[in-house]
Amino acid sequence: MVFGILALAGGAFYTALVVVTQIDHIFFPDSEIRLGGGFGGLPGIDAGGNSGKNETGGRRINILVMGMDRRPHEGDTVTRTDTMFVLTIDPVSDTARGLAMPRDLYVDIPTGDGNRSFKDRINTAYEHGEAAKLPGGGAGTVKRTVEKLLGIPIDHYVLIDFEGFKNAVNLLGGIDVDVTEPGVDDPFYSETERLGDYYPCVFKPGFYHMDGSQALCYSRTRRNSSDLERILRQQAVIFAMMDKAKELNFLTSPSNMVNLWKEYKDNVKTDISDLQVPGYAELAADLDEGSLAFLTMGAATTPFTTREGAAVLLPSEAGIKQLVEAFMSDSQLIQEKAFIQVQNGTNEADLAKDAVNYLSGLGVPLAQLEAVENGPNASQTEIIVYTGKDYTARRLAGWLEIPEARIRVANDADWTLNPAGWDIIVFLANDAKLEVATR
Repeated sequence: MVFGILALAGGAFYTALVVVTQIDHIFFPDSEIRLGGGFGGLPGIDAGGNSGKNETGGRRINILVMGMDRRPHEGDTVTRTDTMFVLTIDPVSDTARGLAMPRDLYVDIPTGDGNRSFKDRINTAYEHGEAAKLPGGGAGTVKRTVEKLLGIPIDHYVLIDFEGFKNAVNLLGGIDVDVTEPGVDDPFYSETERLGDYYPCVFKPGFYHMDGSQALCYSRTRRNSSDLERILRQQAVIFAMMDKAKELNFLTSPSNMVNLWKEYKDNVKTDISDLQVPGYAELAADLDEGSLAFLTMGAATTPFTTREGAAVLLPSEAGIKQLVEAFMSDSQLIQEKAFIQVQNGTNEADLAKDAVNYLSGLGVPLAQLEAVENGPNASQTEIIVYTGKDYTARRLAGWLEIPEARIRVANDADWTLNPAGWDIIVFLANDAKLEVATR
């Protein structure tokens, strides 16, 4: 049953949920296990068919997703994690958000006694926990590390390796990915890292149909790019897998579900129980690009070199707090789905572009943002609301650190500046703050 959450760790949370939606009909055709309505059925399902909020009482459910840096020939060797993100599910608004964590994040790793910790990269926490036989092993150690870093509880974890990820993509028949500038150029990429065993990973900007190995290399390589750029590529793969899952209509294909189980059963570890899995599946009917958003920690980190000479990223306590607030509280922002144009009203080059990148990092989907650099001169930042999406406007004011008095409803003259029908236009001046806190 655990295969229903498996693709989550490979980057296809939507795929996993879609695939498991009808699992009770396949494996328990005569039982009373039934899916609940909306997120109300998450995550506890009892034998009497009750699908209330048994486990969490309606609060958010936070799942830690880890991809193992393990090659096919290494078997069950304990290794470091290669990819890590937290996915939070809001049972009230039927929305989900992901927060990706760079592997070089330099964090406090608890030793297990509740009082002591040591500093190291976050991608070493699993390996430390397994080697030292800390409580809960590697997964328990990573959960405690992430809880300490983000200040939120982690309810469950899912762990997958390279083969599981490739199987997920291949079972979908490959995925279509829009490779953006500057593309990827790693002629020496290798899945095994054995001498002479190269799998060139080269993608110029454009659209590609990728199989499992191609999607893996595109998601993993860091040659001539940063870990934060790699996170953006991983998110592109996530949404490509979502699109393909919807195209194949897994909801009505039990044979695809059975095949998925056969492919995946040896590639995943999780502490989600068999009877909890169907409860998570109800999310699949509602999830799409509008209800699943990703945030990254890039703006809340600072490059640093340790005494040992290791290049790491220092997390900012204030910056992390700001990101977590956006991560945990903005389901209403997703529901409003406001399309926002940002107009640069200054002489500073690329200010609107910088604002779009800043807002995207706080969870506003890029598809809902547009930058215009030649806007009318503005002595102070102003937010014009055209379609009543006031919550989003207030969030924008908070992030830009301008008073809510600068938000106003569009008048007739304002509509002449909005022929495309944007929900909100931000006229940007130099008084707006455009960076996540770094101290």
